[in-house]
Amino acid sequence: MPIYDDKMSTPHSHSTLPCAKDPEVGQPRSRESDRTVAPPAIKSLTLNSTQSRTGTGNFGGFSMTNGAEKPTVLQMILEALGLRNQAQNREPTSKDIGTLIMLGVMFLLFVVGVTGFFVMWFTEYYNNTMLENLILAENSDTAKSWLNPDPKFDTLLKAHIFHYPNIDDYLAGRADKIKVVDVGPLTYQEHTVKDEVSFNKNFTVSFRDRKSYKFLPEKSAIGEHEVVRVPNVPLISAAGPVKRMKVVERIPVSLLINQFKEPLFKNLTVFDYLWGYEDSIIKLKSLGKGRRRFGLLMSRNGTSVDSVQLNTGEDDITKFSVITQFNGMPQLDYWEGEECNRIDGSEPSMFSPHLLQDRSTVNVFLQVLCRKVPLNFEKEVTIYNDIDVLRYRTPMDVFAHPKNNSANACYCHNTELCLPSGVINATKCYGDAPIFPSFPHFFTGDPKLYEDFEGIEPDAAVHQTYADIHPRFGFPISGASRVQINIMLDKTPILRNQGRRLKNATILPLMWIEITSGDFSEEVLHTLYISTFGLNAIQQTLKYGTLLISVTSFSLIVAGVYYLNSRREEQLQESKSSAELEALNGEIVVVHHIDMPVPLPAQEGSSHRAA
Repeated sequence: MPIYDDKMSTPHSHSTLPCAKDPEVGQPRSRESDRTVAPPAIKSLTLNSTQSRTGTGNFGGFSMTNGAEKPTVLQMILEALGLRNQAQNREPTSKDIGTLIMLGVMFLLFVVGVTGFFVMWFTEYYNNTMLENLILAENSDTAKSWLNPDPKFDTLLKAHIFHYPNIDDYLAGRADKIKVVDVGPLTYQEHTVKDEVSFNKNFTVSFRDRKSYKFLPEKSAIGEHEVVRVPNVPLISAAGPVKRMKVVERIPVSLLINQFKEPLFKNLTVFDYLWGYEDSIIKLKSLGKGRRRFGLLMSRNGTSVDSVQLNTGEDDITKFSVITQFNGMPQLDYWEGEECNRIDGSEPSMFSPHLLQDRSTVNVFLQVLCRKVPLNFEKEVTIYNDIDVLRYRTPMDVFAHPKNNSANACYCHNTELCLPSGVINATKCYGDAPIFPSFPHFFTGDPKLYEDFEGIEPDAAVHQTYADIHPRFGFPISGASRVQINIMLDKTPILRNQGRRLKNATILPLMWIEITSGDFSEEVLHTLYISTFGLNAIQQTLKYGTLLISVTSFSLIVAGVYYLNSRREEQLQESKSSAELEALNGEIVVVHHIDMPVPLPAQEGSSHRAA
């Protein structure tokens, strides 16, 4: 009869059962093919995970593919930041993506902010960028404005003439002192353009000043036709050259001058004295060098005989406006020693802002003095609608005797006379004319200079030179350049009779001039105000704006990283919980129970086998 496995529905073939009496057989032996082997234990998938396995199809909730998918760059970034769990294929939320985008943007802002903060706080990049607009590059707007400035930026020249009302009484012995009266000011609008301009390959520009003047009676104390009694400058100037002539030349020239009957002091109108009049002595070829007229300011009117070369600042902004040549020479030859002959001062109308940053002394080259003059920083002041400027003044010892200022020693050497403090010998600079410049009213000078005069009253407030310089742009906004022109009386034979009461080497004051900025219009002041405060506001905005961006972006980056760390901790906790649950489910094994026949011990010698 058919034999059925009580758990299997497949019938077995008939076979001859071994006899129970057979000693070798205790139980029927089943064939190998008759055994049913239980399938391997299988973990029940209670977590709906979708892990990829190698293979094909879908088994037990697992996605089966032919190979592992290659992660995208975004997925790699997300996994690195803990926003995507590869083990569980958990995708980030929109909030996670937003945080990632925010971190990227904040990182860029942080880099920009820190870079800007460093540049604005620890470098001069902003100021240097602004200063690039000041360089005198050929065809630049700055150069065009400098070469031919708008008349609204014209300066004012104020002339003060020393009038000698009692000189005849003094020379006659009827007065104890020479009385001088400061007459003026006579105010002129001074317009300056650059002539014979040449931009050179070595980043310099050569030029001559061409000046023109317009009398401003409303700003003047007297008119140009007022008569003043003044020293006869051509006569006094001729005394020195005649004295140095050879005898064969000196005698006829002296006789000729005496025939002119020129007085030691003469009456002239203010206009003639300043701007020129015909003079017999000047007409002499040996003395006047072909000129016919003489005036104290005549050489200033028109194109200057002096050529200047200065640095444009294109190669080095710190050299901006520094004079490199005067009359084609890199240094002067008027003084003894290299230091005094140096001309490396700034042109008076502009300074390199770099020289102003540390408030150190700056030098300006003054042609009227034939030398450079130092300007010392004094203080910061506010002018013109709250515009802050740097005030510089000439030091008190700039014309001091070498025993008081050793730096002035070379201004005495190679000259005929080392003078008392307060004046310098500029004879060589003025073509052998005995011109001795000083500050007005011999300010800072030795009282011996004016002990024989009445009316000399030095006052720092009105006689000292100063400049109010814009700290960013480097040009003087206000100030006053003040210089007095004096002449020394040398009692040679042609002067001895007329000036017998005057001491030899007496220094006679002729005039003093004051050059100031003009009266700015409201439009100019408004432009200056906007330029000053606009650039300052932009600079401050960039400085503190970059600081704010750096701090804010850094704070947001910290917040974003904190959020990501929190999310990572949450996901790690979830992954840990999932792993524990998965491990728990893995212990539940599905077993298909199979009743197996129990094999009997084999009997030796038994020959029975299941059929």
